[in-house]
Parts: sequence; C-alpha cells; structure tokens
Amino acid sequence: MKIATIVRDRAHSPNMAANDAAILEAVTTELLARGAEVVVAEGNILDGVDAVCHMSRTHSVLQELERAERNGVKIINSPRSVGNCARHKIMTALESAGILQPAFTLIEAGTDLDRLQYPAWIKRADGCSCHKDDVCFAGNAVEAREAIERMRSRGIGKQIHCVHIKGDIIKFYGVGRNFFRYCYPDPGKSKFGLERINGTPEGHAFSLEKMREAVFAAAETVGLEIYGGDCIVDSNGHIYIIDLNDFPSFSAVRKEAAEEIAEYIINKIKKKA
Repeated sequence: MKIATIVRDRAHSPNMAANDAAILEAVTTELLARGAEVVVAEGNILDGVDAVCHMSRTHSVLQELERAERNGVKIINSPRSVGNCARHKIMTALESAGILQPAFTLIEAGTDLDRLQYPAWIKRADGCSCHKDDVCFAGNAVEAREAIERMRSRGIGKQIHCVHIKGDIIKFYGVGRNFFRYCYPDPGKSKFGLERINGTPEGHAFSLEKMREAVFAAAETVGLEIYGGDCIVDSNGHIYIIDLNDFPSFSAVRKEAAEEIAEYIINKIKKKA
C-alpha cells in the first residue's frame, strides 16, 4: 500500500511547526515499519496512492484532496471535516448534538455587547487560531470591543462571544474511538499562553467515561478521525468542550499516538479494499 503525507503550512502552525512536523515524521516511521510505502505529496503524486495522511488547512490543498477523495483515495482527515473546524461550525454542530460547551453568541452587526455575560472570550469565528489575537479574554464589553476591532483590522469579519468557564483546563487527544488520552496543559508548550487565565489546575474530580464519550461524540459530529482539543472541568465535575481541532501535534503522547494513527490508517485501507 502507498500512503502520501502532507505537512501543515507554517501559517497554520503558530509556535508549533516543529511539533506538528514531529508527529507526522513519527507516523511515517510507524507506517514504514508496518510495510507501507510512504511518499511526501507533491505535484500529481496523489494519483497513485491508496491514502493520504495530512495536516493541511490550506484551501488549495484541501480542494486537491477533495478531488482525490472523489477518485477513491482515502483522505485522513477528510477535507470536509477540516472545513467543519471553523469555530462557528464546530460550536453550532456541538449545540445541535447536545454536547456541553460554554454559552456562545455569534457577533453580528446588531449584537449588543453590553448585554452579554462577562468575563468572556472573543474568538474568530471563521477558522482556527493562527494569531495571538484570534482568541482574546475580555473582562467587560469595552475589552470585547477592543478585541473585535483588532480582529477586524486584520480582515477577520466574524467573531464569537463565548462565556468564560472557571475550572481546570484539560487537553485531550483522540484517534477514532480506539485511542483517547488526556493531560493537564504544560505551560512550556502553550501556543499563546492563554491557559494562564484559568490558573493552575485544582484537580476537580470528573468522570473519565463521560469525558471520553463527550470527546468521541464531538469528533464524530464534526467528522474528524484524528483530533485533539481542550475542555474545562468545573468544580462540580461538569465537562465543557471549548476547542476541537484536526490532527494536533500530540506532543504529550507522540510515540503511542503515532503507533495508533499508523495502525488506524492501514486498517482503513484494508477495510476499503
């Protein structure tokens, strides 16, 4: 079997380019160990492959992957699922599926920021975080307006107001329903250092089974097969999904994640055959 890999563009990998490259290299090593032929995708090389393991969020690349998918190539993650990772799409999908998340409001022309709840987070609505000002903490409406203006000055036209939840931030990683790991964030590996707002984790008790099922359900709702994200556990043990993204760096669990991802891809190819 022949598998192509595509690394994430550096513009979509702020402060994480080395970690993102490392997980794809680790997956490649595991695929080779399992007898697969692995090539770095370029040009029309997708024409002869059985599957593509990619981290891309670049529009032109996703269009090419859509064409390959229509021709029968297995794409992991599917271009559709990557497109679903725009923040407003994720939050709307989770709301429809009844998955617990912080209350949110899509900010439109007539939105009265003074009537919304604070503290809150102002987040770009159209994609993942690529800049330190794509997710901003706002203690009041004035700070919310300032955050919105900073985004709009960079051409980001839509934002989401998301109520702040006090509690422990927990990072999670998944591959299908076969693999689930979680950990408290490492301050030294933070993308933009926003975890400091919630402070040092207090170790609130929670149900691991409920967390696992919430994460699996969220990923399936969006369509992701390789994924990661963040949740908040409050003092009552409630679990709120606050972020979900395609193919994270798995830096906290890289080796075992690479093994699981390689096995997952190979099994998908065999099942398709």
